[in-house]
Order: sequence, then C-alpha cells, then structure tokens
Amino acid sequence: MKLQKLPRIALAKLRPPNVFLTPEALAINKARLEHLDSLRLDIEGRRVLEVGAGIGLHTPFFINKGCSVLSTDGRASNVKEMKQKYPQREIADLDLERIDDISKIGVFDVIYCYGTLYHLSTPAETLKALSAISSMILVETCCSIGEGEEDNIVDEVAKVANQAKSGKGCRPTRRWVLARLNEYWGHGYISATQPDHPEFPQDWTPEAQAANPELLTRAIFVGSKNPIDNPLLLDHI
Repeated sequence: MKLQKLPRIALAKLRPPNVFLTPEALAINKARLEHLDSLRLDIEGRRVLEVGAGIGLHTPFFINKGCSVLSTDGRASNVKEMKQKYPQREIADLDLERIDDISKIGVFDVIYCYGTLYHLSTPAETLKALSAISSMILVETCCSIGEGEEDNIVDEVAKVANQAKSGKGCRPTRRWVLARLNEYWGHGYISATQPDHPEFPQDWTPEAQAANPELLTRAIFVGSKNPIDNPLLLDHI
C-alpha cells in the first residue's frame, strides 16, 4: 500500500516550545480535547500518566477533572520547559522507546497517549509495556488508510521538538491499533465520532485520501481492561 507522505515541516527552525504554540498546533489541540470531553469517559479523579506531553498543554484537561497527573516526555528540553513553567506539577522524563523504563514509572488508572504513538518506531512494544501498568489507555494517532494490520514505519525529523526523537515514527492502520488494544488491554474501541478538524476524516477510502494526499489522517481509540458500554465507542472499524 502507498504510505501517506509526511507534511513539509516549515517549523523546523523554531526552538521549543514555539513549535507547540503555532495556531495550527493550538487548533488541533482544541479539537482533540473538546472531542475527548464529548466521549464522557469515566476518568474523573483518576491517576493519569500523560506520555509525550510536549510542554504540558493538555494537562489542565485532567487537572480540571480532579485527576492526579504525571506528565512525561522523552525530550529533556520539553521536560525542562514543563518544570520551569509548572513547578507545582508532577513531571518526569520517559522515553517510550526505552521499554524497560516504562515498568518503573508506576501504576496508573489511565494513560493519555494523544499525538504520541505515531512518533514511535516501537509502537507494539511500547503499547504492550504500557498495558502492564494501566487499566485504560486513550490514544489519538495518525493512521494510514488501509484494510490490513500494518504499523508502517516512516522517517521523521529528529531535531524538531514535536517529532520522533529517534528519527523514526509510524503510521499504523486503524485495524492495527484496534488489534493491539484488544491484544494488550482485552477491550479495544474506536470512536464513532471524530474531532472537528480536517485531519480527522469520516471517509477512510483511498479515493478520499487521493483528493488531498498531503493531509494527515487521524483517529481516536480507547483500550480498557474492563468492557465499556458507550454508544460513542465501537469495537470494530
């Protein structure tokens, strides 16, 4: 299958945290979090591990729901920025491709993995390790259009603060993500709705991608060790 092309990165010369604060980045964050809130998941008051937190812009969503949050990132520069800006928060370094480090970070009710999975070259290994320390995972990721189960490893720009630290990411198919969540958590779901943003399509046909091949395509998933009865979550594509 033909993989999606990575978009041109016009922001490569910006220093962190600027890359996280562009209008484009803020717009997709707003759409992501509004949609997550619309799912009405039982996450109030939970212990949350935020992975790939960047500079911590998503953390208030969980703080406002009474959650205790450990925000982590694999880049020292991002961790330093969070600690400087938010000294009251729990913040730690966690490189998700250092699989052994995941087991040492603690045990959590919920893992928040938005905008992170597709920056990993070890998506299956990372998800398996995260499943050992959590009851639920919330995933937003770029996905390739396709009917099979493929992880689709791609090149990224390692020097950019919001790209893969290793220089390798992935663009898994939706079926691949759903299968891994079922395998590791026991119950995998894909959202029946999508955030209000052009990169979250409802039409996943090759013809739709061909109409705008430069546009990334994203989807929302939930993995849970207990079944979830929620009409907004589907257990199939």
